[in-house]
Amino acid sequence: MCTEEIFNDRPCLWQLKVAEALLKGDQDVLCVAGTGMGKALTFWMPLLFRVDGIQVIVMPLNMLGKQNVASLGKAGIQAIAINSEMATPANFYVSC
Repeated sequence: MCTEEIFNDRPCLWQLKVAEALLKGDQDVLCVAGTGMGKALTFWMPLLFRVDGIQVIVMPLNMLGKQNVASLGKAGIQAIAINSEMATPANFYVSC
């Protein structure tokens, strides 16, 4: 399946380059783009290549996290947003 079929969005060249750099994992990646330019697609695309992988994305706003969870859910990708409302000791308890 391709990105367009899953996310209903065709990536631009810069988005493909960012996603490729993330997948290579051999360097830090910084993507600077304006509001609404499609930054989310750059970190969603690698999820298609690492089906059993885990990806941590830090969002500056709770609403962005919720929107990403909803969008990924529509694409059949499991996601969770952890914010101050959910950050309880019980959620982070690890049994040894």
